[in-house]
Order: sequence, then C-alpha cells, then structure tokens
Amino acid sequence: MAPEPESRASVIRADGCADIVLRDDELLIAGPSTRWLLARGGDGTDTVGLRFPPGRAGAALGVDPQQLRDRLVPAREFLPRPLRNRGEAALRGLLTASADSTVERAARLSGDADPARRRERFRAAALEVPRTLDLALDLADLDWTREARAAAARGEPADRLARRLGYSERQLRRRMLQAFGYGYAALRRVLRAERARRLILAGSSPATAAQLAGYADQPHLTREFRRMIGASPAQLAAGGSPLEGAGSGA
Repeated sequence: MAPEPESRASVIRADGCADIVLRDDELLIAGPSTRWLLARGGDGTDTVGLRFPPGRAGAALGVDPQQLRDRLVPAREFLPRPLRNRGEAALRGLLTASADSTVERAARLSGDADPARRRERFRAAALEVPRTLDLALDLADLDWTREARAAAARGEPADRLARRLGYSERQLRRRMLQAFGYGYAALRRVLRAERARRLILAGSSPATAAQLAGYADQPHLTREFRRMIGASPAQLAAGGSPLEGAGSGA
C-alpha cells in the first residue's frame, strides 16, 4: 500500500488481488485481476490504495468479486456511501502521512529528515486504514482462502486441495468464485507468473525462470506474460517496458 505518482497511462499487471484506490479525488475499485489492464494516468496528484490479498476483497467490501474481475470502476457503483466516505478519509490520511511536502521540506531544513522515521509514520497511518474502514472480516471463516493461495503457489492440483479442505471439486470452484472472483486454475496461473516475474527481476534468464516457475517451456512463459504481465520476459528483463497495443483503460 503506497502512493504512486501517475502522469500517463500505465500497465497494471495481474496479481489476483483487489484494491480500493483514491485517484484524482475519486474512489475506485480495482477488481480481482487475472490479466493485465491499461489504466489512464492521473492529473499529476498522487494515487494511493489499499490492497486486499486474493480471496479477501469480496468479504471485506460486501461485493461480488466476479462482477469486478479485471475491471477498474468507480466505487459509487458498488459501495454504500458510508463505506465510500470512510475509504476516502482513510486513504486521504495515507496521502497526508506520505506526501506532505511542507512537512518534509521543514524536516530537511531542520536536519530531521530521517527516512526511517518517515517510513514509520507512514506505516502507522497505514495500520489505521482497516480500522478506519471498520471492515467486518471474519478471518477464521476465510482461513481456507489462505490455504488455497499456498496450494496454488505450490502448483498443487485442484482435486488434491479440494479433498484436503473437505470439498468436492465443484464446491471448491463455487467457493473460489464467491471469494476470489475467479477459479483455482486462474489463481495458479497468476501466482506462477508472479514467481517467474520475480525470478527475472532478480537476474534469472527467461529460460531459467520458465523452468523454475513450472512452465512447459520459454514460449509458454512468453504467452502467459503477454496475458498476465503486459510485457514479454525479454522486455521485463530489459526494464519492464509495457506492451504496445490495445488494452482495457479506466
């Protein structure tokens, strides 16, 4: 959860997460992502958001994640006014904590420009966001989503996960759609692409990343990256240049 300046359209990679975002003084919902999206830039102000791990946003916000999958939409279309107001107030607090140029300038002039102190101030503000939102999350009821994420990261087959959770495969799919907004196979694909992305950014060659992340071969990795990341493995290794072409803008 961090503010980022936006001055132009940018590619948002798929990570399976969902976010509430404050951009250009408007509260938005970035739904669970299973493919890359093209988002327009802001008006020069900072953008800040709260990220929900895969499987958590629907329960936290009281929305059907399937309706929001791979979409960036105004929060007013899905969230009640009281929750929107709390969300805006909480995210504005984060902007104040992280981007108060007057305070930062004064700190530098006075010699009190300790980066660790500024990071601590931001972390303290970030911890207040869920409390400000007053999210009604029953974490115990969502324990299975954590297990699903761990199983998907290991590449575990759906039938094995279903048996361990005590579900049929049909029940697992239904619960995945209700909580995540997409199925277990999509979660595996997203997490595999994320693992390969991190390997490449850490210096692995695309061929090595493909092998370590569990792809059939490098062309398979390239196809998945074009869908999930918005850049080819070679582009990512060279600096993460987004793909040219049409995208879904918001």
